[in-house]
Amino acid sequence: MTTPDDFIKQIFSTKLQSVCIAVLGKKQSGKTDFMLHLMERLHTLQLMDGFGSNMPVKAPFDVDYIDDFKTLKKRCQMLNPSPNKRGIKRYFYFCSEMGKSLPKDQAWRNVNFIEELQTIRKYGLNFAGDAIDRVDGRVLNEIHFDGCFTKYNPKNPTVAYYDNWQTGERIYLKNIPRTNIEFDTFYSANFYMEPQTPENIAIPLSPEHEIVKKYLEYGSWKKADIETKKGKRAVQAVLRFHLTNCLHELAKEKDVSEPTNVEIA
Repeated sequence: MTTPDDFIKQIFSTKLQSVCIAVLGKKQSGKTDFMLHLMERLHTLQLMDGFGSNMPVKAPFDVDYIDDFKTLKKRCQMLNPSPNKRGIKRYFYFCSEMGKSLPKDQAWRNVNFIEELQTIRKYGLNFAGDAIDRVDGRVLNEIHFDGCFTKYNPKNPTVAYYDNWQTGERIYLKNIPRTNIEFDTFYSANFYMEPQTPENIAIPLSPEHEIVKKYLEYGSWKKADIETKKGKRAVQAVLRFHLTNCLHELAKEKDVSEPTNVEIA
C-alpha cells in the first residue's frame, strides 16, 4: 500500500532536479494549508535543501521570504555555485496566489516568467503555486508543470486529487492533515519579476543591523560597548539575512571600501 510519504517521494523523486506543481481550488478550500503541509513533509523527508515563499510564515525550519523572481534565481544559484561539480541541491519555493501574479491578461510578462523558469530549473528550483482559476494557460500546462492538485470540495479540505500530467494518471487523496506552519490566511501575497524596493528608500534597521553598524563605526566590540558574543551573533544574523532575503542587492555593491583599523575579536 502506498503511503502519503511514498506518494510525495514519487512526485519529488531525488532523480529529478526540478519539479513544478500547482494546487487549484475554490476559495476557502484549504489550498495554502495544503501547500504548507507539503512543505513540512518535504523538510521531514529531507527531499529539499532549502525553502522559500512569497508569504511570511512561522515554521520550525528556515523558510526564506522572497517575493520576486530575480532574488529567487540568485538564491538558487547561491545554493548551487558549482552544480556540475557538486551536484544539484534542490530549493522548494511556494508561490501563493499564483493567479494574481501570473494572470491571463499579462501575456508578455508570463512569457518572460516561462523563459526564466526554464533557466533556474537547472539550479534546482522546485516551484509550487496555488490559485483559484486566473492562471495563464501559457504557464500552467503539461509542458512546464509536472502535475496539479485540485481541492474540489470547500466543505471538506481534507480531500483532493492529483493529476500527473506526465503519465495521465489521477490519484485521489483523503484525510489530508492540517499544517503545523503558522500563517496569516488574510495575507495578500505578491510575486514580481524584479525587486520592488526602491534604491533610495530608507529602510529601518533591525537590532542586529544596528549592532553591526555601531561596530563598524567604532572599529571594535570593546569601543562600541558591545559584548563580543552578542556582536558575533548579530553578525551571523545579518549575514544570514542578506544571503537569503537581499541577494539582489549584493550584485549592486560594486564600490565597497575595506574598513581600516578594525579588530576582529
